[in-house]
Amino acid sequence: MQVRPLTWLTLSFFGYYCAYGVFLPLFPAWLKTQSYSEESIGLLLACGYIFRFSGSILFSGLIKRVSLLVNGLRYLAVASAVTMALIGLISHNFWLLFIGLALYSMVNAAGMPIGDSLASTWQQQIHLDYGKVRLIGSFAFVVGVMVFGYLAGIIGEQYITWMITGILIFYSIVQLLHPNPMPQDEPQSAVENSIGFLGLLKNKTTLRLFIAIALIQGSHAAYYSYSTIFWTSHGHSVSDAGLFWGISVLVEIVVFFFSTRLFKNWSITVLFYLTGIAAIVRWLAFGYADTFVEIVLLQCFHSLTYVAGHYATVRYITTQPQNHIAKLQGLYNALAGCAAIAIFTALSGVLYPISPVYAFSLMAAFAFIGLFITPRGVKAFLPHRV
Repeated sequence: MQVRPLTWLTLSFFGYYCAYGVFLPLFPAWLKTQSYSEESIGLLLACGYIFRFSGSILFSGLIKRVSLLVNGLRYLAVASAVTMALIGLISHNFWLLFIGLALYSMVNAAGMPIGDSLASTWQQQIHLDYGKVRLIGSFAFVVGVMVFGYLAGIIGEQYITWMITGILIFYSIVQLLHPNPMPQDEPQSAVENSIGFLGLLKNKTTLRLFIAIALIQGSHAAYYSYSTIFWTSHGHSVSDAGLFWGISVLVEIVVFFFSTRLFKNWSITVLFYLTGIAAIVRWLAFGYADTFVEIVLLQCFHSLTYVAGHYATVRYITTQPQNHIAKLQGLYNALAGCAAIAIFTALSGVLYPISPVYAFSLMAAFAFIGLFITPRGVKAFLPHRV
């Protein structure tokens, strides 16, 4: 069955991010039901980020032509479903679970940059609106965390891995649809793309932008790991915590929807300054916000601390040579979404038991450094429709 690229990407993003919306906040709770200690859970999650980094680099590097992106996503979707099912079957043994989680993290993580690469390619070729497609992913994340979080509360948290497996099976099935038109290789990209990741980073603008966004997005590490614990320690329920997460993503959806209209005339440099300053304010205030209203207001900052920076980075990547896009997306996801998060999670884990304020203040410091590394005068405007 043939569908439009917009429809195909919408279904693909929905399946991927719905599963991720269950995995990110609820997988630690599933590990707890398997009688693993907090130390073991922390080790598994930290190592998971390292393997996500490896997977993003490895599989993105295997994509030599944009015409291979669709099939690449199909294989990764099936591999994600199979490995998550294995995790549910081998959870009784720590080392088998470790291996299963490593495999899942690698194949699942690669779906994010390759999906964004496909969106960026269609943005170049058919003027697909990336912001409107990506908001479907944000909406799916809300569905995952709220709907399946509620379901887990009814039938039991021990079934979380099977919920994720079911969503990933749906994700695999919708990938079998045929988008028309398919992404087309440019003449120079039809030959094997020989440039490596280090070669891409020899571009000083790319290097500085990627370091800056890694620092700014990596500063979310303490939030991802300890926000629910922090809120519940201040008297809020777990359902309140789920609501706070949901609010941040709902605001994210709104900004993604209007991102092209809002930011199309903003330079990349200015967008990086915006996201960096917002991150500094958010993390400095986070450790002191304990009332419902204060928390909700800070959660609305997610539209700036994440969305603005992500939009800017994807837009920059979209303006690069077509045969560089897949590797640039993989590099971006590996550095900002995996490596920086893994390192900063470990650092915040040392400071949080001493004082949550120290942990979140350290995150603000990383965002502050990111501001100074951001190169000046980077515009990277998208070409207008003709």
